[in-house]
Amino acid sequence: MFQRRWSFGLGTVFSLIVVYFIFLYSRDKGWGALAFASKWYLIIAGILIALPIAILLIVLIVMLLLFLISMFKMHSLNRVRKKQKTKDYVDAEYQIK
Repeated sequence: MFQRRWSFGLGTVFSLIVVYFIFLYSRDKGWGALAFASKWYLIIAGILIALPIAILLIVLIVMLLLFLISMFKMHSLNRVRKKQKTKDYVDAEYQIK
């Protein structure tokens, strides 16, 4: 019942470093096909690694903005309530003759 999932670990980072040096070496030697293949491997693997991180950052930023907006609304609501409580009221009694 063991199910293997997509995961990026130390081996992925190591392979990206190795492929980057292969890309630099093949570009220096003029091997176009190897340089092209290694460049696209770096692009695709970089996107697959950066995409979850970007999604996480976007979610955190949206949560922070919502929290700040709600705190601002609560602060302004408390300020309105304090103004309503501190209004001057005139307590007057009158009689109809």
